[in-house]
Amino acid sequence: MSLFEILIKGGYMIIPIGIASLFGIAIIIERFIYYRRTRTPEDVIEKCKIKLKDGDVQSAVAICSRTDTPITRIISAGLGAEEGKEKTMETVARKELLGFERYLTGLATVAGVAPLLGFLGTVTGMIKAFMQVERLGGNVNASVLAGGVWEALVTTAVGLGVGIITYIFYNYFLGRVQSIKEGIETTADEIAGITV
Repeated sequence: MSLFEILIKGGYMIIPIGIASLFGIAIIIERFIYYRRTRTPEDVIEKCKIKLKDGDVQSAVAICSRTDTPITRIISAGLGAEEGKEKTMETVARKELLGFERYLTGLATVAGVAPLLGFLGTVTGMIKAFMQVERLGGNVNASVLAGGVWEALVTTAVGLGVGIITYIFYNYFLGRVQSIKEGIETTADEIAGITV
């Protein structure tokens, strides 16, 4: 029996679980692309620090403008501020962090909803099985109940599988966001310390 045939045995509840899993996959792929695209090369930050230590703020701003990433936008905003450089960088950093956290609530929703849809499939499968028992007046064998039991087990397994995988990625991305946040704070503090 193929995987597709097994999924078909899950009945209609497989459809919303499948839709939830597609949303989860889309968010996971989008987040990986976003984090990869917004990574700032270490040498850019180092070059910027060297220019600032030499007192060449304009060159530091030019270096940041050539590499358009959240951290370079934060540094540029701080260097461009007449006063309150640190406060300006904090404000821009808060806005930039929203980009890193985007769609994570959607991923958490998929992680929570997929198992619940699976359990709902379990309930509907068992209802079908007991409806068969009632229809046949209790004179049933295992093959009569098999359809409802298949639906119950398949939807539970698929719902839990989608939920577990999505939850793993959700926690991974939360860790990435925390790491990025700490990196931004450290870099902003270093830049603010140099420009004071």
